[in-house]
This record gives sequence, C-alpha cells and structure tokens, in this order.
Amino acid sequence: MAYGQFLQLKFDHITAGNGLPHSTIHGIAKDKYGFMWFGTWSGLCRYDGYNLRIYRYDNQNPKSIVNNRIHNILLDQKGDLWISTFDEDFICRYNYTTDDFDRIALQTLPIDFKTNINRRSHKLSINFSYNQTRWHLDEATTSVVETFLPTGQEKFYHATASEPWGLNDGYISDIFLDDEHVLWLGTYGNGINRSYLDATPFHNIYRHPGRNNTLIENTIRSLTKDKLGNLWLGTRSKGLNLITSDGTYHQFQHNPNDIHSIQNNYIKKVFSDSDGLIWIGSQTGVDYYDPADNSIHRIDDPSIFNTAVFSIMEDEDTNLWFGTWNGLYKYTRQSGQLQLLSTDTPLSNTHVWTVIQDSKKQFWVGTEGGGIVVLGEQGAGKLKTLNRFQHQPDGTGPLSDNRIYSILEDTEHRIWIGTGNGLDLYQPNTETIKHLSRVSSQWPKGTIAGILEDEQGYIWVSHKQGISRVDKKDFSIRTFTKQDGLLNSEFIEGSLFKSAGENRLYFGGNQGVTHFSPDSIKTNTRPPKIVFTELRILNESVEVNQQVNGRVVLHEPLYLQKELSLNHRDKAISIEFAGLHFANPGGNKYAYMLEGFDQDWIYTGATKRVASYSNLAPGAYTFKVRASNSDGIWTRQPAELQIQVAPAIWASGPAYALYSLIGIAMLYAFYYYIKRYTRLKSRLNYEALLHAKEKQLHDSKVQFFTNISHEIKTPLSLILSPIQQLKDWYQKIPEAQEQLLTMEKNGTRLLKTVNQLLDIRRFENGKETFHGEHFDLTALARKVLNSFDQEAKRKNIRLKLAVRPPTLFIFADADKLEKVLYNLLSNAFKYTQDGIIKLRIRARQSQIQLDVIDNGIGIDSEDLNLIFKPFLQGKTPVPGGSGLGLTYSQSLMEMHGGSLTVQSRRGTKGRNLTIFTALTPIVGNATLPGKPSDDATSQETAYLPITASSVALSQARTSTLLLVEDNQEMREYLTNFFKKEYTVIQAPDGLQGIELARKHLPDLVISDVMMPKLDGINFVRHIKNNIFLCHIPVILLTARTLVEYEIEGLQTGADDYVVKPFHLPILALKVRNQLALRLRMQERFKQQIALHPSKQEVQSADEILLKKVMHYVENHLADSDLKIDKICDSIGLSRAQLYRKMKALTGYSMSDFIKEVRFGRAAQLLREQKLTVSEIAYMVGFNDPEYFRKSFKLKFGVSPTTFARQQHKGTTHFS
Repeated sequence: MAYGQFLQLKFDHITAGNGLPHSTIHGIAKDKYGFMWFGTWSGLCRYDGYNLRIYRYDNQNPKSIVNNRIHNILLDQKGDLWISTFDEDFICRYNYTTDDFDRIALQTLPIDFKTNINRRSHKLSINFSYNQTRWHLDEATTSVVETFLPTGQEKFYHATASEPWGLNDGYISDIFLDDEHVLWLGTYGNGINRSYLDATPFHNIYRHPGRNNTLIENTIRSLTKDKLGNLWLGTRSKGLNLITSDGTYHQFQHNPNDIHSIQNNYIKKVFSDSDGLIWIGSQTGVDYYDPADNSIHRIDDPSIFNTAVFSIMEDEDTNLWFGTWNGLYKYTRQSGQLQLLSTDTPLSNTHVWTVIQDSKKQFWVGTEGGGIVVLGEQGAGKLKTLNRFQHQPDGTGPLSDNRIYSILEDTEHRIWIGTGNGLDLYQPNTETIKHLSRVSSQWPKGTIAGILEDEQGYIWVSHKQGISRVDKKDFSIRTFTKQDGLLNSEFIEGSLFKSAGENRLYFGGNQGVTHFSPDSIKTNTRPPKIVFTELRILNESVEVNQQVNGRVVLHEPLYLQKELSLNHRDKAISIEFAGLHFANPGGNKYAYMLEGFDQDWIYTGATKRVASYSNLAPGAYTFKVRASNSDGIWTRQPAELQIQVAPAIWASGPAYALYSLIGIAMLYAFYYYIKRYTRLKSRLNYEALLHAKEKQLHDSKVQFFTNISHEIKTPLSLILSPIQQLKDWYQKIPEAQEQLLTMEKNGTRLLKTVNQLLDIRRFENGKETFHGEHFDLTALARKVLNSFDQEAKRKNIRLKLAVRPPTLFIFADADKLEKVLYNLLSNAFKYTQDGIIKLRIRARQSQIQLDVIDNGIGIDSEDLNLIFKPFLQGKTPVPGGSGLGLTYSQSLMEMHGGSLTVQSRRGTKGRNLTIFTALTPIVGNATLPGKPSDDATSQETAYLPITASSVALSQARTSTLLLVEDNQEMREYLTNFFKKEYTVIQAPDGLQGIELARKHLPDLVISDVMMPKLDGINFVRHIKNNIFLCHIPVILLTARTLVEYEIEGLQTGADDYVVKPFHLPILALKVRNQLALRLRMQERFKQQIALHPSKQEVQSADEILLKKVMHYVENHLADSDLKIDKICDSIGLSRAQLYRKMKALTGYSMSDFIKEVRFGRAAQLLREQKLTVSEIAYMVGFNDPEYFRKSFKLKFGVSPTTFARQQHKGTTHFS
C-alpha cells in the first residue's frame, strides 16, 4: 500500500458540546503562561486543555470585556494579551493579576501598533511552517492548504464529516501553530479543529457506507498478508475481504451453489503459509485459497466438519496445526492427512484458542478455560505433556487466568501470555511466571487480545483499552488510545498480524483495522506545564478579590498565587489543576500530595484533576503537583502552592498564653487539692486498715468458734443421748435424777451457746431470714421468765413482769424475740445477786418497748460502748461469759427494724441500775387484743422419753444397717444401740462405706456429712446414682444446722436429715419408718405384679430396672424353661446382683418373681374369659395344665375355673 509524502493529519474538535459559547471563531492565541485563548461571537474563552473559562461583557462591570463579538486576539512582545472586538472605539488588554480587562481607546494607541493589529487581522496573509511543511489559508476557498516545501506540492483540506478524525468544517476563519507543534484551526460554524503534527501516524481501515470500494464489515476477527502484499481480512459474519496493494477491495463469501466458495461466512482465523496459500478457519471447518488457480479449496475430512477453527500455525516442517473447539489437529502437507492428536494426559479443556511452536520445538497450547499445556511430539500422532500451567479457584497458581487468547515467544525466548485477566510472562531460566498486570495501574487489565514483537524488540499488546508498547529492558509501558488516533477502543482476540518486510503492525477490532509502523513512533519529550486553575471552599468556586468568610482569599488568579491563607471556617477546600500540554491532554497523568497531610503521592488521570481536603489542622502545608504527558514524560519539579491554615481565635497564640496562665492556676489548685486529699486518704487508709484488722480478728474469732462449734456437736450428742438413756433407767432414784438433770441442763446450755455462735455466723453471712407471725408477747415473756425460776431462787433474786396493756399481740419473729429476752435476762442474772430483775413491756404509739432492769453491779461508763462488740466484756467479767449474747441480740433487733440500747448508773450497793431497752416497730394492728394463734401458744418440742424397747421394730433381725461415721466413739455408741434390733456394719469414711454397701447391700444407711476422703453429700450422690444401691434409704447425721445444708442433702437424694445432737429414740423411729416404707414398697410391687403385671408406672431408677426385668419375663412367659441367666445377660447384671436387687425391691427371689408374674398374667387372662384354662396354662409357661391347676389353687385358694366364675360375678377371693 502506498502512503503519500503529506502528513496524515488527524483532527479532534472543540465545539459547543465542549462548552464553547459560539461556533464561529475569530482569533486564536497562546499566552505567556501557556493558556490557549479563543475569540468567538459570544465571548472570549480561555482553555487549559480540559475546561473553557468564558469572559463576557457586563454593563455593571467596567473591567469586563467591551464587546462579546471578538474580532481578533494578539499577543505582543511583552506577553500582554490584546483583544480586538467589533467595538470601533476601544480595544481590551487582559490583566493577568486581576483577571479582568482594561479598555483602551483606539485613538490613543501608536500608529505602528494599530498597523500590526490590522496586519494580524488579515488572516489570509498568515502562514506557519514546520518540518518542510507550510500551512496557510487559501484566499479563494478559505480552506487550509498544506504545502510540501521540497517539491512545492499542495494538499487542500476539505470538510470530511464521515471521517472520525477529519476536518469538521471546510470554511476556516483562523489558523495558529503553537510552540508544541499543535495546529489550531478556527472555523466559521463548527468551533475549533486541533491536530498534533508529531502525532503517531496510526492508519485505520474501516467501512465507508455508500462506497463500493470498502470493507464489507467493520468487525475484523483475523487478518494476514500474502507474499504479494495483499491484505486478507476475516470478518465476524460477512466472509473475507481482500485489499490488494493498489487499494482495490474484493470479497469472498459462502455460496451454497459453488463448491469453490468459502464454506462459512463466520471467519475465525486467516493465515498465510510459507507456500503462499491462504488458510481460512471458520465456524464449520478449514478452507484454503490457492493463488495459483485463484480459487478456494476445502479440507474434506469428516473429523473436522462443523468444527470451529480458532488458530492456525505452521511448524518447522511446514505442517499445519489447527486449534479448534474440539481439540488440536495436525495437517501433514506431504500426505495431506488430517489427524486429531491425542495426549498422554487429556487436555484440561479441548477448546483450543491459540497454539505456537517455540524455539525448543515444543508446542504451547492455550485453551479457553483450561490454562496452558506444553506438549512435545512422540510420533504416531501422539503428544507428550511436558508441562501444565493453570490458575486455581482460590487465586493461586502460576497464571492470572485460565482463558488464554494469545501466546508469543520473543527473541530472548521468553513466553508472553495474554489471558482473560491480564498479561503474564514466563521466564525460562527460572521457570516462573510473572503477573505483569499486577505490577502497577498502568498495565492493561482484563482480556489481552494479541501480542506482537517489532523489529526494535518492543512488545506490542492489544487489549480492551487500546494498544500498549512494552520495553522489555525496564518493563516501562506506554498505552495508545483513541486520543492518540486509534480508531478502535476494543481489539479482538487473535486479530493481529506483523508484516515483517515493512515492519508494520496490524490490529483488528470492532471498528476496523489499525496499522502503523513502530519506527514512526516518536516520544514527546516536553512535559506539561502545571497550573492551578480553580479554588473551591465549601464547594463554592472562589474568584479573584471575592469575599470568603469575611476576607479576600485570592488577590490574583490561583495559577499566579504562591500562597493561600485559610482559617478554621474553611472546613473543606478543593484545588483543581491542569497540565498545559495540548498534544493529547486526555493522555496526561498527574500525581499530587499535600505535604504535612498526605503520606505519599496520589496518582490520577486527566478526568480527576481535583484534590479535596477537609478539616485541616492549623499549620503550614505545601500542595505539590507533578504531571506527565501522554508519552509518560514527567515534570522534573512539581508545582507548589503554600497553604497556611490559621487557627481559630480560641486556638491562637495569645489564647494559648491565657490558657497557660489558667492552667498554672489550676495546677496550683490541683496541687493544693491533691495535698489535702493525700492527707485525708492517708488518714482514711489508716482507719480502714484498723477496721480491716478488727474485722479480720473478729472473723478469725467467729470462724474459730464456728469450727469448734461443729466439732463440739458430736461430743455433745455423745453426752446428751446417754444422759437421756440414764434418766430413763434411773427414774426411781431421786438422787441420780437430780445429778442427771444438772448434767442435762449444762449440756443443753452449752448446746444453746454453740447454736448462738453459729447463728451469729449465719447473720454475718447474710443467711439469717425474718419469719414473721402473730403471737401473744405477754405469754412469750412469761414463758422466758419461768425458765429462770430455779436460777432466781438459787441467787435470791426477785423476778417481776410488768406489761401494759396486760395482753399484747404483735407481729414479729417469735423465735428471735425469745432469744433476745433470754440473752438479756441471762446477762442480768450474771451480774445480779440478792437483787431485783424486772421485765417491763410497754406499747407506745408506733413501737413496742422491752426493758430488762436490774440492780446488779452495773456497767462502767467507758464499757458501755464495748458490750455490744463480740468477744468483749467489761472490767468486771463473770466466768462463763462468751461476749456473744448481746452482740447477737442487737443483730436480731436490727433485723426487726428496731434497736437495742443500754443505760447504767452506779451507786452504793443496791442503788446500781442497768436498763437494756429493746425497741421494735409495730406492724399493722399488732397491739390489738385478740385470740392467739396456734403458733403463739406453741411450746418448744420436748425431748420424748422413748426407751429402746419402745422402738422395737416389727420386722425380725434380718435388716442390716450400715453406719458411716468418722468419729469412732459415735460409731460404737450407735452400734451398741442398734445392734439389739439389727445387723450393724461400720465404715469410717465414705469410700469404705461405698465398698461395704456394694458388698453387703444393707437395708438402710446412716451417714455423717463431714467426713474425710469422701463427705456424706457425695457419698449419698454415689449411692443414689448406682443402679445396684439406689434403692437403699439413707439418713444423714450432721452438725450443720442451716436450712440450706438440709436442702442440699435432701436434693442429693437423702431420705432423711437429722441434726446433731440428736435423741436416739427419734433416730430409731426414723430408721424404723424408713424400713417400714421399704417394706410397703415391696408389698406394692407384689400387689401390682399379681393384679397388673404389664401396667407398671415407672419413675425411679429402681422401677426402671424392675420394668426391664418384667418386660423380659413377660416377653418369654410362654417359655417353660425360662433361664435366669438369660435375664441377667439382657439387663447386664450378675446372678447374685440380680437376686439381691430383686429381693430388696420386691421381697421375692428371682424364681419366685417369675412364678408371681406367671400367676398374675394367668389371673388377668382368666378375668377376660376368652381362653380355656389349658390355653392359658401353656401361654404362661406351664407344660402340664393339670399341674397348672394345682399350683393356681395353691396360690389363690380356688381352682382356675372357680376364680374365673367369681370374677365374672364381681367377687374376688384369693390369698
């Protein structure tokens, strides 16, 4: 193809669609700062390559342009910009610093200046020359004329609306060539045309509608050149185009009536082989064109019929390889044989898109979705898999994607791979693949359509954003787009060709073919000039001398201003910038940063040239911008704009000085406060430490006495219980009774003291609760006083009771008030001899007052504050005092919402006076007289004088008791008591108790709670969770009197709970009741077995076991030879274990139990009267009906027939 000596100028256009106020242009100029200026018939425009700033006449502004209709624009030697309008009296001069205009009368200008303006206004006399070419306007046609100076040949540029890069208007009004070699043409009706004279000469082949000599379709799927220089183009759906070297177009399309036409119009691949044949891969197979006979021939092989062929490659032996949608074919030239090749391992995907042979004679096969397979020939049509590259679903794997559209081996034997997700590079020396598209944002993303290498060693890559050139040395990349003259924005996979002889590259796309010579690519080494074009504050544009937040921010245009002064109210700012480089402004790149805020450069393209910041802290910043042209040439030094952000007045220097003074004053005040606080804290810490020590001492004492109390309870049990027995034995001996009563009284007193100490501990742990009830307080007081009658006689003390009103019913905790009265009276008796003690009760308006008055030794005034503290006594202590009674009494009154106080006055003998006053509030109608409740008149439960003979059990001495107690004396004592009626075995702790229970299977267990190794609670839990032991009743003995402990024991499974010290008759009664309850349960089981053998309601573990046994027996009831061993196997017990368990639960041995079930079921069947006696006998396991009748009569007392008749009449008589 021939290309002329004239420049192939391509124009882009600035029209009203780009913001031009009018399409008629008069005047084009470039000012000293690099802006372009256009004069229109509707105002003056300043252009930065992206935006147009329009200046118009304003009758309210004398500094505006004098007329909107521009005649001409002139730049003088000083760089001043002069604007000539259609106003005949004035000319305007632009003020750069104020961004406005001076109106100058024409008559005041020098003559030579006027002459220069007039000469410049005569556009036809203007011409521009560059690189042996001159441009001027033709006077006759007002067209642009390009003259090639060496030959004088001329070329006229006319309007070509159908050409995308053509001139849009043939009537040119102005011409201007700037210092960047950009040619600007103003038109009369279509704005401005711009052409960069040094632009890359991309040439495009596309369809011209209405022409005959043109492409049949713009979508080019594949292309190649033959040896004659003819260009073959395969279209998407219209067949083949042939463009001969003289520019003539020919078409090849499918004709069903012509066997020498191509077999399908959907062309996938065209290829020119070494013999000059043109191979055509289509949707349905392979054809080839032979220039010798100028006709199309088909590969007539059924194996490739209706197979889409996407790739054709010629190997070193001139054999052809076809990559198809059905796999890989080899066509042998010599034999004409076509063979579908097989591999030792199947291809991961048979859709072959591309195939090449590398310098090692290996075949690289790229598939659609299966990655790359590297193959080697083995002969006989077989291929060996040498390597396989794939992308994994989790993002790993050597490839960026498994869709492979292009593969190229470069001159350095590296393999370039175009995938559906970017460009990869295989390095043979390291056998690794690098994902180039992930290196930076400049690399193409998405589908890589094709890869070529030019004669200079550059790699050219077509993709969906244009064409990129890659330098193999440093991997720098330059991308060409539509703005550089490309016709296509998207190129098609596999549509490319390199014409080696002329070093010309062809790329096909959706809009035709782009071709060029890489040698003609020039690099524009001139970087853009950076200017700041606009400032916005709070998203509002700021003009020169405009008031913003009370002050002027811009005193001159932003591109001239070196510094910006902002304040705290400028919350958000935006700075727009531009690189004044008009060769290809859309290809410019930018990087910016705000030094002092941004950590690194922020890169952006031509469409996003605004940097925005908000809420900048007060301080100094430097805004920097760098730019590159479309060839990637960056500015060496960034443009800078200093930014000062002033703080608010409350954040200024003087404000901080004031804050400092205030801070110093506050620090002094804080120091003074801390000093006082430290002193106070030290004092409080000291007091807290004293309190903590007192509390620790108190807790230690209480804990000590609590522990001792628990230990005392067991010996007390061994004291009080024998005393009770001795009183029963020696009832007829008064002297013995008197001594035993004294012993019992002191033991009971000791028990009361122990319980009181435990109550105090309970109080302190917050576990004491109020149990309110209605009762007669007078009766309670008399009861307490009567208990001191013997003591009063012994100490010669007169007791008095005064109650007003005489009968007083109240709502309170009777037990706790009784303890208070007892403690107060006990305290009075301790310190009184031969005197008077008076209990006075009075009802006030809202309170009940109880006074205990005595004339004993009295209390010193310094001891009054100590008597309510635990473990403390006055200076005249009485032996036997514990120092706990008054403490406990005060706590009990506080629980009632009342108080306990003391008064004491000392005088001569008999004149001392001590008064303890207890106050409790009245609740409801507590003071009204009424009938006392049962609780109000109830007395304490007295010890029952039950002898050992009275607790004799009805059952014989076959019952076995297991005693589990760590105290040996208690074990021996209980053993001696119970051995008269039971067989008793002993265990010193819970672990041995479990072993003995398993061994002897006792009828009842008596266990202590607090024991070593295994305590009573866990001992009970183990017993009740064991299927062999869970039926055994357990009675717990414990010194722990709290209700929650009793609840814990019962919830664990204990059958009863006895608190130490206990009375043996009561314990014996509880044992007898538990054994009797066990016997009643056995009888109930027997009766249910007899009456309803298969209707057992099961709940407990014992009953679950019984149900299993019953279920097995009933299921095998007809088996006359039912073996007990089989029952044991079915439920998992040994014969001995089952015997003992069933004996304990039912009272039957296993044999007797089976008989009872048989007879029970027989009785059921007889009642129903549906079967004969013989049938029933066989059903319940009797082989002999006569034996069954005898056995039945022996069991029930009547024959089976009589039993059935009696049941029918409604009577039942059996034993």
